[in-house]
Amino acid sequence: MRTPGLTSLLSFLSLASLVAAQETPSPDPVSPTPTTPPSGPSRTVLPVSKTWPVATNPTYPNTTRETTQSPSFPDTEYVKLLDYSLLFYEAQRSGKLPADQRVTWRRDSVLNDGRDVGMDLSGGYFDAGDYLKFIFPLTFSMTQVCWGGIEFFEGYKLADEVKYLDQMVRWGMDWLIKAHPNNDTLYVQVGTAEIDNNYWGPDTTIPLPRATFQVNKSKPGTDVMADAAAAFASCSILYRDKLNDASYAATLQTHAESLFRLAETATPQQVYQTVVPAVSCCYQSSGYVDELAWGAAWMYTLTNDASYMTKASNYVDQLNTGGVQSGPVTWDNKLGLVYILMASSSQGSPSSNGKWQDLAASYADFTSSASKPCQYTKAGLYYCSGDSKDDSAVIAANAAWAMHMMGNQLDRKGGTQEKVVSYREFALGQIKYLLGDNPEKTPYVVGVHPNSPMNPHSASASGGFNAETIDTVPETMLHTIYGALVGGPDKNDRFGDVRSNWRQTEVALDYNAPLTGLMAYQVMTSKESPPYVVIPAGRPDLPPILNGMEIWQIILIVLCSIFVAIGICAAVCYRKRDQIRAWAAARKNKNKGGPKYQLSVNRGPRKGIEPEHGRQPYEEQELSQYDHTRDDSIVHSLAVPTPPPRATQEQFASNDNSTLRRPVPPPPLPERHDDDPILLQNASRS
Repeated sequence: MRTPGLTSLLSFLSLASLVAAQETPSPDPVSPTPTTPPSGPSRTVLPVSKTWPVATNPTYPNTTRETTQSPSFPDTEYVKLLDYSLLFYEAQRSGKLPADQRVTWRRDSVLNDGRDVGMDLSGGYFDAGDYLKFIFPLTFSMTQVCWGGIEFFEGYKLADEVKYLDQMVRWGMDWLIKAHPNNDTLYVQVGTAEIDNNYWGPDTTIPLPRATFQVNKSKPGTDVMADAAAAFASCSILYRDKLNDASYAATLQTHAESLFRLAETATPQQVYQTVVPAVSCCYQSSGYVDELAWGAAWMYTLTNDASYMTKASNYVDQLNTGGVQSGPVTWDNKLGLVYILMASSSQGSPSSNGKWQDLAASYADFTSSASKPCQYTKAGLYYCSGDSKDDSAVIAANAAWAMHMMGNQLDRKGGTQEKVVSYREFALGQIKYLLGDNPEKTPYVVGVHPNSPMNPHSASASGGFNAETIDTVPETMLHTIYGALVGGPDKNDRFGDVRSNWRQTEVALDYNAPLTGLMAYQVMTSKESPPYVVIPAGRPDLPPILNGMEIWQIILIVLCSIFVAIGICAAVCYRKRDQIRAWAAARKNKNKGGPKYQLSVNRGPRKGIEPEHGRQPYEEQELSQYDHTRDDSIVHSLAVPTPPPRATQEQFASNDNSTLRRPVPPPPLPERHDDDPILLQNASRS
């Protein structure tokens, strides 16, 4: 236990080390209402003063700590992470920027968005590292941030971030209100991939004009309409129950009801890329039923109207005809969150709550156990084949966020604490990995540590002007996009900090949505600082990976294979030892002049070739001419014998040549008389 005076001093020193030259003064802080810290050693609840500015270049503590034990409550590093996560959204703002904009290297941009369709669609957020605006990922991001604000509002209060939470949500929802100008229309995209994805430059020279795309009653996009309804409903609850703005909450509810009604009644029900092919480049939907369930679940949570619960149940049943679907949470798949949300919202309805609790428990157990197609990487990152390839850090953050939501609803229900603890431990493990407890010793949040990603895929922050020199010009990023969660490492826990490697270094709205809620939860509960506080500057020199294995593993496998091959050969030789000995003896006997046999065909003398001196050419003759038992050295032939040994040649040379040329005929049979008895062996054969 530390005394209040020492705690204050340590906190002051920790915060002072983060100070950098300000470009604009920070707004006056508002001290939060003191809150009781988590159980355990007594801690002093400190009013949070924002002493870390938005600097041109990041600054970090000069030395690492010896332990992650937090010197104060709330932990100042988690407060900074929450602040930076919301700050990232200011770096993604589009349109006319407000006077209190903290990210001052951003400029007013694309003020004429929507003019091609007679609308004012300026404002809102750029989706990712480029300058496109997409409704589908935006609405999911807004829903996630608002739900996190509802569940972890105490963390925002402790960190003095309520103001910035309000600004972040209102900037997005104000634009969504403009994108839904009437009950039958929703604008879903501004800009095209063919132009914007090929532009790499500042926000002051974005290519114009920009095309605008919509869905409507006659050309519906069921999925995007229902998803937008969920965003309006969730944020309406945040303003009604937490931010105390009933008027704005009512406006958001009106849009939610209108959009959900449109999603259910506009026919044919279909995915929105059917009528807006331009979205297929980046955010193509895999189906619309999960969005209908998601929208219905939020409408029930907002209104407590049982008809919405029935709708949500029916849509879920459509998807689960072959069993409970348990895919990872993404901007395109919200089904797992539907289970958890309805398990929480339906607790006042015992007759229906059992179904939702079972579904939520099944999904939470599937996620926390990393069941296929998901698994843990070697270092512990939650990784799902296919989904994690483009943004592994986000899949892991979404899983952690969902497990905290599950833990919260079980706490309210009075569920098994053992389950709650297991879900919390899973979430904390993923948070620690993303904040530095990984082989790369890298917190995957920009601007919080010297090992943070230095080359995020962000055109506005890069300072570059040419997509062909994206990695080299400028050599270092012109601006630091604080708080951005990047795509993350690959399945081998390796990270390539390269701007063009968008799969690992991209930044996006939906990436930071779960991070914001997770950091608010850590502010509320954590007794420790993030893992990066004990990590020195400099990433380790990790061995390369080939086919998922490190080089030393490949060498070990090769050596083991050689030893196994030698062992197999030795075993075979041992079992065949008798044959080997016999073969060796035969070879030895052959070398000593033993019997020699030659497989050949004697075709007689070749024309035009003179025989050797003293030897006569041989014609074909019967094998019986020679007594082969007399000399084992005689070479056998398939047709006629080869010349006999030299001694035999000399013996035959003294005889008449005719003897050699013709075999001796057998003696004639004796003359037979008619009265001679006929013997069986002499009987003629007919």
